[in-house]
Amino acid sequence: MPTYSYKCTGCEHEQDHSCRFAGRPDSLECLECGSNSKRVFRVSAAQSNDPYNRAPPKSTKSMGLVMHLYMCKDCDHQFDELTDFSAGQHFEDKRKCPECSSMNSKWVPTARIDRFSEMFPYYDRGLGVMLQSKRHRLDVCRERGLTPVDGDWNVDKEFSEWDNRHETEVKEYDNYCDRLDNHPAFRQFREANHKKQL
Repeated sequence: MPTYSYKCTGCEHEQDHSCRFAGRPDSLECLECGSNSKRVFRVSAAQSNDPYNRAPPKSTKSMGLVMHLYMCKDCDHQFDELTDFSAGQHFEDKRKCPECSSMNSKWVPTARIDRFSEMFPYYDRGLGVMLQSKRHRLDVCRERGLTPVDGDWNVDKEFSEWDNRHETEVKEYDNYCDRLDNHPAFRQFREANHKKQL
């Protein structure tokens, strides 16, 4: 879901608001002073020299946990290890090999061409299963009646299609209500309904 920035016209406090594209408001109430906060259109410094609309510089500091692949230089064993950037760790730090207990290991950069090019086995959070291979993933999906989707999933397209279906259904319902209220063919229905209410 996209996040939009809003800047208060009074105290210049900035706040973020997450919502779907179709329902994003042009202004919000400021959380600090209660004044009107307007949506800010952000552009890069290369596109504008206006400091009001320039996006603040993003932090390049890594935070959180990341899984990395390492290889022992002594026994050639490959293993995965978590790196906790918030604790000051770095992925190029030496790691202890689980096979030979050597600290002579190196980080192995891996290229991810698509979502399912991972090293197996790995735990799939969506399925809640340790997957052994791509074939195993297909078998688990088939057992559960699921259709696996490779590559990127366009969420915005799904929401847009849902919004279009919802809009069509609302129009059809409004048209139905309008016919019940005004069309001559439903006159007897309206009269009978009116008598029940009296």
